[in-house]
Amino acid sequence: MKVFNPMQYLAIDIANHFGLDKLNYEERIDWVKTNINSLENMTEQAEEPILFAKAVYALRQTQQGIPTGHTVAFDATCSGLQLMSLLTNCKSGMSLTGLIDPNKRSDAYTQITEYINYLLKQDGIDSVEVSRKDAKQAIMTSLYGSKAKPKELFGKQLLPYFYKAMDECCTGAMDLLSWLLNSWQDIQVQSWVLPDGHTAYIPTMQQVTKRVSINELNYTPVVTYYENIASEKGIANAANVVHSVDALVLRELVRRCNYHKGELKTFLRLHANAEQTKQVDDTLWINERFKATGFASISFIEAIEYNNITKVSNELREALANICEHILSHPKFEVITIHDSFACSPIHMQRLREHYNNILVELYESHTLDDLLSQVYQTEITVNVGEKTLSETIRNSNYGIN
Repeated sequence: MKVFNPMQYLAIDIANHFGLDKLNYEERIDWVKTNINSLENMTEQAEEPILFAKAVYALRQTQQGIPTGHTVAFDATCSGLQLMSLLTNCKSGMSLTGLIDPNKRSDAYTQITEYINYLLKQDGIDSVEVSRKDAKQAIMTSLYGSKAKPKELFGKQLLPYFYKAMDECCTGAMDLLSWLLNSWQDIQVQSWVLPDGHTAYIPTMQQVTKRVSINELNYTPVVTYYENIASEKGIANAANVVHSVDALVLRELVRRCNYHKGELKTFLRLHANAEQTKQVDDTLWINERFKATGFASISFIEAIEYNNITKVSNELREALANICEHILSHPKFEVITIHDSFACSPIHMQRLREHYNNILVELYESHTLDDLLSQVYQTEITVNVGEKTLSETIRNSNYGIN
């Protein structure tokens, strides 16, 4: 992973708000250096003028040695597609979202748009040029199960080209989409437990229309309301399962950045002083979650105490110890999160990027996908996603979050 200093992260932030976030980091930094004396005059040209002006002001204050409290924000590259590709070990999808080409600032929407237009021209359709804006709307909504929006944007004639491009560019994500669309259960609540023990609980709400009687008024109005009723069909799992994994990454990242030093040190002391575990307690929820997913959430240390540490699996104890030691090697810091956007002081952005990549590697190496599908299908499922050989590539990626 490329290393930048706080001033360079501030320069990247300025360039991002100007609208240059599709360039690589060095180009963004060089742009700020080139225009360093005229940045204030470029505010009206910026894509985000208020945020641009704020970042430039922070730069000027920093140049004078004045603390600012300014935060820089890095966004995940197409987070839904990124996570779906990661879980399915899809190389093309991970390449589109910046995970396996360390020196390329990928733009999935542009690349898929270009491929759609290439397919059209291959078939001699030169009169149509699909825009990135339309393709982006179709891609985002289709990955969460919408068929109406792609049809509205592409029409009957061009729709096959859109799906052909998606199948070839985002094979893993489209496979996962299909599995999730078919996972709907005719029950009142769709529910599953994430690797860190959080439960996704989504009641099935259906619109009901009934006539009610108000005797006092001699009035029988028709009332429409929502009621928790099972439904034979539904597509919500496609979006909700992926969003729940998105939330898992967010929780894990915040815990590792803004950690509780005492809790981490207490666990490390318990782990070092306790005997090796000879008999794992499968009823202990952290053992169950780790066995089911292979993902060691840092939140697990909150459930480990003196009287149960020798009941926690040795593999889990070692994984948590390694994570704790890495976390403690850098001071804690606050993170501001908005969905898949993570902001912190430029002083700490290098560490935030490291944590993000490490979490994705741990998810990639886990069998979280099998566990989630088994829960939503309510039967044991194992998916063959091929040999996972990209861990270090993902760990050293530069543009998965940028």
